[in-house]
Amino acid sequence: MTLRHIRLSTIDESHCVAHVAWRATYARKDQPDTDIDFEVHYLVQVLDGDAKVFGWVSGDEQALLKQHGIG
Repeated sequence: MTLRHIRLSTIDESHCVAHVAWRATYARKDQPDTDIDFEVHYLVQVLDGDAKVFGWVSGDEQALLKQHGIG
């Protein structure tokens, strides 16, 4: 997995959404590697300078894998 990009959207002084773009590379026998780009949106709370992820939203990962002939 490779991190492609992070964008932050502030909700209030203690919360934000981190929009994180990833690239997963799948190596398959007798076929070229397959790169799949996707995003996960992490809900983040910052208290006393410490950031903690308390939830996330992602797409249908199984459907995305099937779309690329994986799984």
